Amino acid sequence: MNDVPVGAIHRREGYSFQLVNIECMPQSDHYNVIMVLEEPMDELLPYLAAVLPACTYVHGTGVINLMDQGHIVGIYGDRITITDVTGLDDAEEWCERYRARIEDVKRRKDSIEPVERRQVSLTVLEIYRRLPGTNCGACGDATCMAFAARVFRREIPFTACPEVSPEDPEISGFVNQLTAQGFPARS
Repeated sequence: MNDVPVGAIHRREGYSFQLVNIECMPQSDHYNVIMVLEEPMDELLPYLAAVLPACTYVHGTGVINLMDQGHIVGIYGDRITITDVTGLDDAEEWCERYRARIEDVKRRKDSIEPVERRQVSLTVLEIYRRLPGTNCGACGDATCMAFAARVFRREIPFTACPEVSPEDPEISGFVNQLTAQGFPARS
């Protein structure tokens, strides 16, 4: 394991954060981040949910959940949790990204229609069903299911599969549906 200051609290303007070991993988060189906000933002959650792509939110639960480039992000009124960061610099980059998103929503709040409920409507299986199912490996994944899971985690665009034709109207419509739900755009 490298010399990552696990458990140390790092203070920044508007928040503090700390890296914690992934509980089920104590020897991992990846960590989770707990970002504690100086100012609670419970009232901002419906506005954040309105602008964050592919999030899940139900008013009154106090949490927004989403996948962001393979990281599971939980946004609460007083903190944000982010999974699978590689170290202090990566953690700080993710914290800054979400601090900037919060500040942007605060500035634009009057022009955003808040939501009471939002859910991702696509599943890994739905993505998989649109793939050729050949398990050719040309995308770099061993199976089409593995590729679909990476698309679902927003790590790669659906069109990174060399076997799908973005010109096909059915595929193009599906790619537009993915993009509308916050999945990466075409490759």
